[in-house]
Amino acid sequence: MEPPPFELNNLRFFVAVVDRQGFTAAADFLSVPKSRVSRLVSDLEASLGTRLLQRNSRKLVLTEAGSEFYAHCVAILEQAHLAHVAMQHRVGTVTGTLRISVSVAVADMLLTEALPSFVAAHPQVKIFVQATNRTVDLIQERIDIAVRGMKATPESSELVQSRICTVRWGLFASPSYLARKLVRTVEDLEQADALMYRALDDSDTSWTLYGADDRELRQRTDAHLQCDNMAVIKSVTLSGAGIGELPLYACRDELANGTLVHVLPEFRPRFGRLVLLFPSRRGMTPAARRFADHLRSTLFSLLHPDERMEQDEP
Repeated sequence: MEPPPFELNNLRFFVAVVDRQGFTAAADFLSVPKSRVSRLVSDLEASLGTRLLQRNSRKLVLTEAGSEFYAHCVAILEQAHLAHVAMQHRVGTVTGTLRISVSVAVADMLLTEALPSFVAAHPQVKIFVQATNRTVDLIQERIDIAVRGMKATPESSELVQSRICTVRWGLFASPSYLARKLVRTVEDLEQADALMYRALDDSDTSWTLYGADDRELRQRTDAHLQCDNMAVIKSVTLSGAGIGELPLYACRDELANGTLVHVLPEFRPRFGRLVLLFPSRRGMTPAARRFADHLRSTLFSLLHPDERMEQDEP
């Protein structure tokens, strides 16, 4: 077989430029100087004898030849990736770097229990964890896998979503608060002091509750506290200042010792669907695949039967 007239590694640079819509973004992703990316793509065009990209100061567009060549490049890189995965499965060792983004609540209350066993089982994987509640651009920030809570109906997204399980949420209050304000019906929540887990720019102060049949019920209330940190919501709820929305797993000990009471247990304030997010299936590393499988099994097993709903299919 005759060797191609170009370096195969240059295909990776070309695909990165196309996928990230520019030389600067591709250079950041590849951790190389922009000048090198530009030179290698130019060398690739010269070796092929055709222009692959139309460049100007505002945007970058594939030529007809470039579009055809890009499809071949993606297929070649995918085959190389599959070959790498096959060899790693053969030797039973996963190596490389894994960049993870999780919400603060997941990091504090679930990842602290799920991550140590993965680290111990895969000592050759170098792991970087980002704990944040902000919106993360997985491609621009080079995140391999993200763990987030999503709404009942998955939001449209170019990212690949893979569900883990559904965490059961509830409304909780201390016995001292319920001694002052009895809550027996949903309508009683209107006069209650709501401790709401949500972003500061969320102006909706109504509870959105879901019954056993997933029917949605809205109830206006007074937002006494609004915070995107679950630990703060829990602490203020324990102090007797109001009714807080929390996942049941976060209140396991407090429910057992009686310092928190599950209010209106037939309703839940959130669906609590936990999902994995990937930039794409094609570019998923062996370490990311192994970590995704680990989370699915570990997080589900960490939750007690009454703290979760049915396990979602991957």
